[in-house]
Amino acid sequence: MGARLDHVRAYYEALNTGDPERVAAHFTDNAVHYYTRLGPHQGARTIGEHTRWAVEQIEGRWTLEHGIEQGDEACIEWTMTWRDPETGEVRLDRGTEWFRFRDGLISEVRAYFHSGRRNRSGDLIGFDHAGRGHTVLG
Repeated sequence: MGARLDHVRAYYEALNTGDPERVAAHFTDNAVHYYTRLGPHQGARTIGEHTRWAVEQIEGRWTLEHGIEQGDEACIEWTMTWRDPETGEVRLDRGTEWFRFRDGLISEVRAYFHSGRRNRSGDLIGFDHAGRGHTVLG
């Protein structure tokens, strides 16, 4: 694994603590985190605070499944488990994130993930997630 992926792996370890300062330390001050389902989070501190909310309110837990890097970018596949606040059901989302780096820190995240009702699990249909060593429920 290269330096960029090592940095992303350390960021994912920080995510799971819910500690905003620890998360923010992986980003440039003016970093932007984009999503497919909500508006962007701007700034290292804002990104860190959102993480605290996810850990405390929905028991968010992230796993980096696979990654590649080239130049000042890295891309990963991830899994997130969380508890639905309305039903208490443990859920799983899967996605990919594209990272840009500046001066050794994350300056941009573009997060693409599934959250549709027709395939609530977020699994790739027909893909053997367990067989490839990816996180699965139950």
